[in-house]
Amino acid sequence: MTHRTVVLIPTFNESNSILALIQELNQLNVDIIVIDDDSPDGTADLIDKSHFDRVSVINNGSKNGIGPAYLSGINQVISRGYEKIVTMDADGSHLVSDVEKLILKSSHFDVVMGTRWMPGGEVFNWSINRQFLSKFGTWYARKCLALPFKDLTSGLRIYDVEFLKKVDLEAIRSNGYCFQIEMIKALYSQGATISEEPIHFVERRTGESKMSGSIVIEAFLRVSWWALKRRFKPNADKLHYVK
Repeated sequence: MTHRTVVLIPTFNESNSILALIQELNQLNVDIIVIDDDSPDGTADLIDKSHFDRVSVINNGSKNGIGPAYLSGINQVISRGYEKIVTMDADGSHLVSDVEKLILKSSHFDVVMGTRWMPGGEVFNWSINRQFLSKFGTWYARKCLALPFKDLTSGLRIYDVEFLKKVDLEAIRSNGYCFQIEMIKALYSQGATISEEPIHFVERRTGESKMSGSIVIEAFLRVSWWALKRRFKPNADKLHYVK
């Protein structure tokens, strides 16, 4: 496994789960950066007081959503000599064993996506409504944006740093889980080689889900608008995200 891999983890009120996740990730040869949206429960302070090696915290100062959090982290590390950037959830939904598997696959691709909705992928303890929402969101984005992927909202991914440098990340404006769709849309438009690998997704045991009506509405409106733009300007994405 490469010595130059960094894991980015956005947090908001994840004090009940983040330390256990960091301890597991420390078994891998990776650096860890937590991007905290000023959690009232003291998530950032808890990490700082634990004095982990190879772990640092970025405090965004306000709750802006996972999109700005990830972009803040990427912008901080993209010039530090890392080869790969891992993104994942803080609540234990993503298994460290899957992280390791995806990192090993990542040497051959610009992006490796952890996918729940393919053979070998599984979801545990998720309600039927959440499963439907996730599957429908991917189906709708696939149809509207002609993206040939099975799980466009999964947060477990590995990005190649050199390829990210070719993309205008400042053009990515999504705040909620729509960020995951827009990242793939942007990278795919620039010719990224993208692989999907099955993962096991486990619903959080503690804390509250960050899913909300406003996040769903943002995704629906943005995907619909992007589809309309594609209809009249087929090369809009390629031009919009080029650096």
